[in-house]
Amino acid sequence: MTPATTRREWSVPVSRRIDGAPWQVRFVELRGATPGPATAIVSGLYGDKPLGSIAVHRLEQRLMQERLKGTVLLAAAVNLPALQVGARVSPDHLYLNRRFPGTPSGFLTDQIAHAVAAVVYEHSDCVIDLHSGTPDMALWYSYDAGDLELTSSFGYLPVVVGFRPGGQVSATAVERGLSGFLPEFGGASRSSPVAGVEGSLNTLRYRGHLGGDPTGPPRLPVIRERPLFLASTSGILQGSVSTDSVGSEIPAGRLGWISSPVTGEVWEEFEIDRPGILLMAVTTPKIVNPGDFAFMVGFPHDEVEVPGAP
Repeated sequence: MTPATTRREWSVPVSRRIDGAPWQVRFVELRGATPGPATAIVSGLYGDKPLGSIAVHRLEQRLMQERLKGTVLLAAAVNLPALQVGARVSPDHLYLNRRFPGTPSGFLTDQIAHAVAAVVYEHSDCVIDLHSGTPDMALWYSYDAGDLELTSSFGYLPVVVGFRPGGQVSATAVERGLSGFLPEFGGASRSSPVAGVEGSLNTLRYRGHLGGDPTGPPRLPVIRERPLFLASTSGILQGSVSTDSVGSEIPAGRLGWISSPVTGEVWEEFEIDRPGILLMAVTTPKIVNPGDFAFMVGFPHDEVEVPGAP
């Protein structure tokens, strides 16, 4: 560890398990010797996205080798009940990243949101809500929350604008006068945490925590139109595009289709009428049911420079 950086770790208890022991949300704060901004990086809000948690741990290892300015707050595994069962939805049937700022009592998911918000919003002025794909779904984009320059500072990922669901930890931070955004990277065949680590380092450079130039491409597509294709029937989802292609331009045509496992009859097809960037895809063939994710494609309408790119 660089001598100029100090590390503090603590856990916040939330509610109780059946045996009376509390759930514990762990935080790590890295503080540089030189004053500077305060940035929080949180992950593990959904239990089926372990790659994001890995990226936060790798990021901590990198930051311990850097001469840091200001403070960086890390929370790698926010939603322990969902992580324990490996599910996007929490055991109380709620989605944590739609429940911020939470409440001090009631549903466990709301209590976790309240406990995390109390720490993150008090100890930082910017929140990177770091998400990844899942073991069978790859993602490659960032959701902007109103500060395009900040979001593009992450690099690597196309920037989606004009979409900000309520209750996200980063969106709620913006509503409270802070800043933040939500990057989604990797998953399925794209199992490396590198983009999550390097992108976070880029934003920390932009924020003034670190020196050096950003890594990755100097310009990023900006996307407003991003059709999301969901299954509307049960069946076997098959793909003409694979998770290897996420983040790349794909031609017009068929993305995939759902067929009957009994007869082989095609029940539903997914197509785009012009080239676009594949933002999301799942590993196929896969049994799906109505509402399950299939594909997402972005149609760029502009480009943005990554701040500080040479």
